[in-house]
Amino acid sequence: MKRKIACLLFLAVPALAQQNDSKPVAVVNGETITAKTLDQMYDRIGPQIRAQYEKAGGKAAFLDNYVNKRLIVQEALKSGFDKRADVQRDMTAAREAAVFDDYVRDVVASELVKDVDVRQYYDQHKQEFATPEKIHVRHIITREISNGPNAKSRVEAKQMLERLAAQMASDPKATLQQRVNQFAQFARQFSEDAAAKSGGDLGFVEKGQLDPDFEAVAWNLPVGKVSSVVQTQYGYHLILVEAKQPAGTQSFDEVKSAIRDVLLNQKMAEVMTTLARLTNELRANSKIAIYKENIR
Repeated sequence: MKRKIACLLFLAVPALAQQNDSKPVAVVNGETITAKTLDQMYDRIGPQIRAQYEKAGGKAAFLDNYVNKRLIVQEALKSGFDKRADVQRDMTAAREAAVFDDYVRDVVASELVKDVDVRQYYDQHKQEFATPEKIHVRHIITREISNGPNAKSRVEAKQMLERLAAQMASDPKATLQQRVNQFAQFARQFSEDAAAKSGGDLGFVEKGQLDPDFEAVAWNLPVGKVSSVVQTQYGYHLILVEAKQPAGTQSFDEVKSAIRDVLLNQKMAEVMTTLARLTNELRANSKIAIYKENIR
């Protein structure tokens, strides 16, 4: 019953951003996206998509993806693309679908799945909402390159990282944020993988998601301390753990919307019966004219 967020995400944000005064999480060409707006959007995605985002960095990954989409939408709006007749029709249809889906879920089906049912499910299935220990990792990677303008030997690749590590260790009084900023800058300059453009950011990861040799060091690093050079099958790394998140359980508020959707899916036959009954009542008490002869 849940609407497809991708279709409506863009339409909702400007209004939401103006309706609250929480701290900004991003500003895209002057358009502010607040923490409250981000929470509202993130809470609306389904559990399967949420699980994918959690593995990729959680809300930060979702926000990064949303910013990319928002840039495209801004570009479309600048050209007046939203004024096209076919786009206007699609927007109207999307808005109508959203109202219908939400009304069925939150009003029509409200007696079938009550708040007490949602709470009871949460209390009886807390193991489903367990969250493993995670660390937020950044890295800088270099490797041997046999030819080309960036050719270097293994020794040279390792020595480059050793120089960077020494430079970052030269200011023991640096704050965590200063260390992260410096590490991210070096990653953008010297790292040799796709994460370089994001400052070497690998997001929050769980045990077993990364190379074993990499993990053996990363999981034992204190927050904010840069590792010595680590060798893996992929090359040489410097590792920085930006944050640690202990194992725990998602709060009821975080998952209640998803639980409600699960319970509604289990009662889908009853939902459809209730919806049909309401539709029949509305048709019986409404003035409706249908001209079949005009249908082509």
